Amino acid sequence: MLLSYLNTHSVQHPATRRYNFFTPDAKTVNFQYDFPVFLIYTPNCMPSAFENSLCRILFAAILACLLAVQVVGADEKTQKQKQLKALQGKIEKLKKTIHVKQDSKSRYTTQLRKIEGHIGKVSQKIRVTESKIKQQKSELKKLRSAREQHQKQLLRENDILGEQVYTAFTLGKQEKIKLLFSQQNADQMQRNLIYYQYFSNARVNLINQVEENISRILATESRISLASQALEKNFQELKNQKQLLKKDSSKRKTIISSLDNQLKKQGGHLSKLKDEAKELQNLLDSIVEILIETPEPKLTRKAFAGLRGKLAWPVKGKVRRLFGYQKQVSDLRWQGVIIEAPGGRHVKAVSHGRVAFADWLRGLGNLIIIDHGNSYLSLYGHNESLYKSAGEWVEPGDIISSIGNSGGQGKPGLYFEIRKKGKPQNPTKWCKSKNQFASG
Repeated sequence: MLLSYLNTHSVQHPATRRYNFFTPDAKTVNFQYDFPVFLIYTPNCMPSAFENSLCRILFAAILACLLAVQVVGADEKTQKQKQLKALQGKIEKLKKTIHVKQDSKSRYTTQLRKIEGHIGKVSQKIRVTESKIKQQKSELKKLRSAREQHQKQLLRENDILGEQVYTAFTLGKQEKIKLLFSQQNADQMQRNLIYYQYFSNARVNLINQVEENISRILATESRISLASQALEKNFQELKNQKQLLKKDSSKRKTIISSLDNQLKKQGGHLSKLKDEAKELQNLLDSIVEILIETPEPKLTRKAFAGLRGKLAWPVKGKVRRLFGYQKQVSDLRWQGVIIEAPGGRHVKAVSHGRVAFADWLRGLGNLIIIDHGNSYLSLYGHNESLYKSAGEWVEPGDIISSIGNSGGQGKPGLYFEIRKKGKPQNPTKWCKSKNQFASG
């Protein structure tokens, strides 16, 4: 047959191979595909009329199959995008419903949700700005070090050049002619001419190096100036952001105080706790219903159920083993644990999964819920900032949020739960004290 696979004679992308098909009329057809196709090649064989026809049919069939697979792949990608968009739409609708219900409870709850959401965004901007400042400081330090090296090199070159200029000056004008006529031996004269040319070339090269170093110093000075201006701009931006954060934090304290006074007057602390527990359960039930309608992808990773006792804690800190203990002034029990940690510290996903919810919820503040498949969920509450959105996939150790005190808490910390089919599981049975991610 006149079909050949010239894999070794074509430039390839890591995930792409190029195939050259020689048709019976001696024309070459080139196309690319993302996996290898092995074809039969019979060298030194003249085709018959039958073989020519068979070759055309085979070529058309192979090309049709490859194109069909490409279309299927594109359809699958489009389908996944549609599913993700549908999931995000349902979660967004659920969030709006929750906000309406919560806002109807108290105007202070609405104010708290908005101010804590704003604090989270400002805090995230502060961290981004601080990261920029750190990088710019490092770059500025490198530039100043480079300038210092260029200046030292320029001083050395100036000294050498000065010595050469002084030597030339002592010889006076027409130094080359003086070297020629000061020697009676022809061989010595020839050697002197070679030496003179060598030193002359070295002097020219040195002058060029001096000029290059001066240019480098000037260019480095310009970059240092620009970097310093950018650094100063970010310092000012950071100052403004911190002032805004301080103002928002003050507002938050006032709102929490007003909310507490309202509860005291109404004697509603117990009622509040029960309402918050009910709202969380309703949220989880709604999420489960939404996830059932969204097909799970087939993955080769180990099932979450097999990770019991092997998970790392989501953040490095002091774990308050509250699970199962009764809450104060109520008959409700803790369904998770509190991990005490400094504000702003990174919170990480304990396992692979899909973010099912990322928003503010009364009692838990800025909350992230991750679906790990097979009816397993992990919950992360009281965050300062949320870094993931509903529908996003995460891997173990991925940063999903930062430690905070949202939800009206007094101290920073993370509320952490694990649930199976909606039923709370003891996190200390799933996570080991010595098994922790490096804190970020």
